[in-house]
Amino acid sequence: MIQIKEVKTKDDFEKFYGIYEKVYGDNPYFVYPIKKDYLKYIKGQNNDLGMFPYITIMATDENEDCLGRLIAFVDTKLNDYNGLKVGYIAEYEAVDNLEVSKKLLDRAVEFFKSQGMDTAKGPVALPGGDDNRGFIIDNFDRMPSIMNKFNPPYYNDHFTEFGFEKYHDVYAYRAEINDLEDKVAKLEVLLPKIEERYGYKVYTADMKNNLKRETESVYQVLEKGMPEEWEDFSPISKEEITNIVNAIKPYADEDLIMIARNNEGEPIGFTLALPDYNEILKDFKGKLGPIEAIKFLLRRKSIKRLRVFVLFVIPEYRDKGVTSAMYFKSFKNAAKKGYRYLEGSTIWDYNKKMQNDIEKFGATIDITYRIYRKSI
Repeated sequence: MIQIKEVKTKDDFEKFYGIYEKVYGDNPYFVYPIKKDYLKYIKGQNNDLGMFPYITIMATDENEDCLGRLIAFVDTKLNDYNGLKVGYIAEYEAVDNLEVSKKLLDRAVEFFKSQGMDTAKGPVALPGGDDNRGFIIDNFDRMPSIMNKFNPPYYNDHFTEFGFEKYHDVYAYRAEINDLEDKVAKLEVLLPKIEERYGYKVYTADMKNNLKRETESVYQVLEKGMPEEWEDFSPISKEEITNIVNAIKPYADEDLIMIARNNEGEPIGFTLALPDYNEILKDFKGKLGPIEAIKFLLRRKSIKRLRVFVLFVIPEYRDKGVTSAMYFKSFKNAAKKGYRYLEGSTIWDYNKKMQNDIEKFGATIDITYRIYRKSI
């Protein structure tokens, strides 16, 4: 008999993590998250989960083995800002059993209704995050980049069988650095003239010596640059920015973080890219003891793929080459460090401007992730 229980004890959280072994085993494309970091993450560290109503649940059999799990939460800040009543589903994993998925999703919907919600959406990142958004609907034969989702095809069936429909797709774009050389050569000639014409420059971030200043610059760009019509986003707080910076700081390479400034030194755009540490972590199977730590340090400079997470430009500097200038500088620094592949993800299907910019740069869609919606 399948039962739904809230995840509360240390043993519960162990089982919550343990579902990965049941679902993925030795699947070559799945990367186990580092266990100790992941357990902190789902308890609300380095994200905003604890600020909102939420439940962490799992489906168990008669032996109390975990067959599936999820986190359901209500982002009251996002709802209030956009005038919505939406509950969100994150961290969904389950064996291929429709009874398991139905009971999990039933419990999530029950929780949403108790909070006065009329819509369910998912899968999404936990509040304040930019990871594990959507289910893959194509190309299951490759390893997603760091902080992107991998899933079996049947997860989509679990949601559609329950009555969920497509809400939006988000894309992972990919390019080989060697294929971009002609475009980059042209940009190298054009960009200095464009930057001079519009009065700005692109700099690598100084995270070591000026972390506070650079964090404030990112906040200012996001405050001005977040489109108001995006209902899945709300104005970001300095606390949220600090959480994000703290989360990525151990993995960040400041040569891959760009901040554009006008001639007065004011920030007008930024982009964040990270090395794809999945290339190393895939061999660790969730462990990070002394041996794995040594391997990580020895191999981190051999990584060949780079993930561009976010890129924002304030409104008055859009269509003035800032996006291309930041891509260009990222490319040049990445090429010097030996990277061979660039990924831009995840880009929403309604973000036509960003899609156009990255396609002009030479990237194409590699993986499509789907987010679902259901009226409740």
